[in-house]
Amino acid sequence: MEMELELFGKMILAIEKLENCREFSRLIPEVRSNLVYSKPNPKGPEDVLGVEGRITVVNGKPYAVGRPKFGASSHMARLIVELNKIDPSIRSGINFSVDEHLADWLRDYCNSRGWVFSVIDRSREPEEFKKEEGASMPWKVSEAIRAAGGSVPKVFYETGAVGKEDVAVIVGKDPIEVVDEACRIAELYVSREEKIGKIDPDTFESIVLRRLGKWNDRILVPPKSGVDGAIIDLGGGKVLAIAEDPIFSIPKQPPEMFGWYTVHIGASDVAVMGVKPEYMCYTLLMPPETKKEEFERIVNSIHEAALELGISIIGGHTGYYPGFASPTIGGVTVFGITEKGKYVTPEGAEPGNDVILTKGPAIEAVGILSVLREEELLRELPEKTVERAKSLCKQMTVVKDALTAMETGGVTAMHDATEGGVIGGLFELSQASGVGIEVDESQMIYPEEVRAVCDFFGIDPLEAISEGSLIITSEEEYSDEIIRNLKKEGINASVIGKITEEKNKKIIKRLNGKISEIKMPEKDPFWGVFFEGMKRLY
Repeated sequence: MEMELELFGKMILAIEKLENCREFSRLIPEVRSNLVYSKPNPKGPEDVLGVEGRITVVNGKPYAVGRPKFGASSHMARLIVELNKIDPSIRSGINFSVDEHLADWLRDYCNSRGWVFSVIDRSREPEEFKKEEGASMPWKVSEAIRAAGGSVPKVFYETGAVGKEDVAVIVGKDPIEVVDEACRIAELYVSREEKIGKIDPDTFESIVLRRLGKWNDRILVPPKSGVDGAIIDLGGGKVLAIAEDPIFSIPKQPPEMFGWYTVHIGASDVAVMGVKPEYMCYTLLMPPETKKEEFERIVNSIHEAALELGISIIGGHTGYYPGFASPTIGGVTVFGITEKGKYVTPEGAEPGNDVILTKGPAIEAVGILSVLREEELLRELPEKTVERAKSLCKQMTVVKDALTAMETGGVTAMHDATEGGVIGGLFELSQASGVGIEVDESQMIYPEEVRAVCDFFGIDPLEAISEGSLIITSEEEYSDEIIRNLKKEGINASVIGKITEEKNKKIIKRLNGKISEIKMPEKDPFWGVFFEGMKRLY
């Protein structure tokens, strides 16, 4: 009796969670999904709970047609029975639809989680198994294990069956674990298709760049893909560097951090041009319910951060407006003045230059996610690792990185790795400069906490937003000195590659030895994990 209470209890809790995972509805196949959970050492479908009538879609959300019932599933139940014979810990599973794009993504996701992934090619199935009812299942399980090199897979999918859609299965010890992981897969994958973050280069060039108002000959560096600031000729041998950014407050962080981000992120886009930030304006938009104390803390922290960097605040706008869920900087505009010819842009990289990266990848993504989703991380990672990850938020600036490198000399181009991460920044810099680039991921600084958090959330560190990571190209003879001077300022850096003449050859050697093309990620993986955390919070 106790065992049945445990079985039904976990199934009901898992079904309730699944029915609230809107994203999973996008993965329910035409034959519908079923969630199953077996008794220990099941002998057949009669020992396996399934959802009677299966799981369908109602009002855009998964919906269990009936209640959990022993013998309600045939196919999924027999699959679990066969898997349990080989690995008794596997007692639950759910099926979902898959296409070649999701299959490729699943392969990478499983690799990042340390899971075994496999493929069952139904075209290889012997004819005698196809004819006999129920005979296919032992063959499927043995084929999945064979294709996985002898290991029992966590996730596998069936393909190649004539007249049948491709489906995937994820298995685990109980339905709560299985549904948790299935929902995470759905949320991460579906979020890739949503438009979040800055627009893609094609949209920027086809729409924004064609609508820039009146041209002025004093504009030396106009808006361009991969170039985050502008340079204007002031005359008299002086130029003005100017850049603008929006800033969003991060849940679970104090107003002081919001103010600090506002100044440092805005100032970083001027600093990467090799120009010291000197002046700034900002627009602070707040919900009407914002308390005076919070408002004062934000403004005071902006003031303190500006003092720290020697920046004068010269204007802006502040107000309360409905429609804002939290305080938001509509735009922070930062200015700096330097001599003509004493600045750099991402267009200046030259063949033979070294490529230097400061701090390593995913600094911003890991810092923010470790604050927003701290409780989840602490269930699997050591507290010290999570605390170090949270402290990365204070490294979300490249002002000191850029100015130190520029003062050393030999710098030809700089670019901070914001949306699209380090790999996106490398692509934008090489594209803007019209050069090729070859990079070795194993040469990057890789904090343990960055690896741990990215592995936990199944995101590629190189593709994740990384304000705080600065890409520098320099003349080879200056690289060691630049790295030494950065080290004196408490900033770790390393040479990670070379600029080459072959502009169409942009490659990176990944940690697993695979050579991949450097290209702009279709979508920064940070956003899916971030908004998943926001939904759980609210």
